[in-house]
Amino acid sequence: MSAADNAAASANPESRRGGPESTGRYPQPPARAGSQKWLQLMVNECPELLNAIVAPGLGVTPAAIQWRSPLRGDEYAEYRDDGWLRLLDLRLPQRGLVGDFWPERGPQWDALGLTDGGGIILVEAKAYIGEMRSGPSGAGGSSRRLIDASLRETQRFLGADGAASWADSEFYQYANRLAHLYLLAHLNGLDAWLVMLYFRNDVAMGGPERIRHWEEAIAAEHAALGLPMQHPLAGRVAHLYPNVRDLPPALLRAPG
Repeated sequence: MSAADNAAASANPESRRGGPESTGRYPQPPARAGSQKWLQLMVNECPELLNAIVAPGLGVTPAAIQWRSPLRGDEYAEYRDDGWLRLLDLRLPQRGLVGDFWPERGPQWDALGLTDGGGIILVEAKAYIGEMRSGPSGAGGSSRRLIDASLRETQRFLGADGAASWADSEFYQYANRLAHLYLLAHLNGLDAWLVMLYFRNDVAMGGPERIRHWEEAIAAEHAALGLPMQHPLAGRVAHLYPNVRDLPPALLRAPG
């Protein structure tokens, strides 16, 4: 286990106790394809490359970023619900998460990090354009009512078209990620960013080669959500385009 892995384990004493439902911690196998594979490799094998891509979007230096998941020494675990709050040692002073803003089984973050100034980094990663279409929320009952209320609140703050039902959108996943950024940055006044990683040149997944293809898909996503490209949290959403061909050749040859 590396020093980084040891640091993450000590920062997250819950990670070795209980099951996923009680801890919000979801161990993952080493991924063999797609955005999960590339993100696991970059966080664990070449974080300096990932940091160099992410840091300018956050206005920090690459050395300021520390990744807390997915770490090899933590079984590449991904986190959701209160699990990611514990992992990052976060307190929400104004409005809570589970049961207050969102029901259980909320977003499971692809990666989580902190800056040395206490900034919070939430990551969602994609390897091909079709991966952006998550489909609508499957929640029902009181869970759906809470989701609808929080999404509508987020829409109003961002100046989005209120006629668009974000919970019923094929881009529901992006909508709920924005809602969680709203919870952290606006409702709780925390220094938080949503980092959207769009990998280029994932040939096996049929992913785009050029940034403009991702940009066109992002514009279509925003249009479907009735969301202007410039909104009150736009400065805290970083759309970034890592090229998998920039990874060391030995990692590109690795089976996973």
